[in-house]
Amino acid sequence: MSLIESTLTTQKYRQRCEDRVDVIHGEKRSVIVVADGAGGVGSGDLAAESVVREVRANFESIHSADEWVDLLRQIDRQIGAGESTAVVVDIRPYGIAGASVGDSQAWIVDDTEIIDLTRDQTRKPLIGSGVAQPVGFSFPPLNGLLIAATDGLFDYAKRDDIARMVGQSEFYEIARKCVELVRLPSGEMWDDVGIVVSRNKPQHPTRTKYEI
Repeated sequence: MSLIESTLTTQKYRQRCEDRVDVIHGEKRSVIVVADGAGGVGSGDLAAESVVREVRANFESIHSADEWVDLLRQIDRQIGAGESTAVVVDIRPYGIAGASVGDSQAWIVDDTEIIDLTRDQTRKPLIGSGVAQPVGFSFPPLNGLLIAATDGLFDYAKRDDIARMVGQSEFYEIARKCVELVRLPSGEMWDDVGIVVSRNKPQHPTRTKYEI
């Protein structure tokens, strides 16, 4: 049974969106994956889909940040066309592990504090280049909200605006409101946007037979 709940969305910039996001639930773990296909090299959407597909196919055998790094390196060598960023966040009761490459990011927002899990990542080369350098990360159990997104959010929304919006919004509205933070007055977007917002499932007290 999943220990977290998530809300996710993608928003296209032009005719098709090259960002891909997914939430994969396993036995007492959830894996968030975000991939942003590089538009300048062609087939970016296919590369992003490959990242998501391979993470989904292999996550059950992975148990550490180092193993997530190894998987991203493997995907980097396997992709036949296109390039993509990748962020993988593996959430378990005892902690978080993952890996990333590119300029997509994963943050934990706890009140007004922001912890960037991906702060040490290498921006280039990307997955699909054959020479990507993914970087792993580990963190204690999730406390607060996890926001994993492509650069369509993080390059165009101010850090403080994101934190403020999170603190003022109902959980299931946050992904949509992140998109609105980066929408131009004309209604157009600066770039494709892919977002996953996750939190621990609220714990409801167990009722006794005497409670109504």
